[in-house]
Amino acid sequence: MLFSDKILTCLKTTFEKLTSQSVEKMESMKPLQRMLEASKLVVTPAVKQRIQEHFKPFKIPKGRVLVDLGQISPSLYFIEKGVMRTYYLRGSEDITSLLVSDGDIVCIAESFFLQKLSNEVLETLEDTTVYSISYEAYRKLIEEDASMAGLAVKLLEQHLINFTDKVKVFKYLSVEQRIEYYINHPSSVFRRIPDHYIATYLGTTGATFSRCLKAIGPEKFRH
Repeated sequence: MLFSDKILTCLKTTFEKLTSQSVEKMESMKPLQRMLEASKLVVTPAVKQRIQEHFKPFKIPKGRVLVDLGQISPSLYFIEKGVMRTYYLRGSEDITSLLVSDGDIVCIAESFFLQKLSNEVLETLEDTTVYSISYEAYRKLIEEDASMAGLAVKLLEQHLINFTDKVKVFKYLSVEQRIEYYINHPSSVFRRIPDHYIATYLGTTGATFSRCLKAIGPEKFRH
């Protein structure tokens, strides 16, 4: 099981709320601190401090594999800026199972939470800035503070909701409708990454994706 579109709403909305804060306050605070200040989570100052200590900032170059097949997913990543994907192999073809970008949280969920070998790959598709927390630090935080345990519950709830939404998209929409739905969705990374990654994510081929884009027409693109 994997994270899907716009995970963990209480953290995701941080970036939208930041626009209403004063520029001076924003510039005087670190990005992760701004995220915590703007979130709806009720977090004690001590826990907030521990979160800032445990979430480590990294700049990761495009094309870097963070979790490979047969590895254990070691960290949970909050994406400040950039794009990542997860994929699995079907024969010699890699199939994109998840696309995430600015403001998302990502890991190979089954591997991270159960600390088992991954059957998927997590990689960056752009130069990406992230904050990451190790499994050990994550477990310690949620065991020590009820609000962090609530955060974990929200994360799992949102994952289930997003998974259900994706199933509905695949069940009820045609390929062309899926493509139009995705490219106009707020979480879309259309035009930021090669189309063939999006095509396999939507269950089609690169050729079909290109043909459907022409049929849809650029006037319907919001990006």
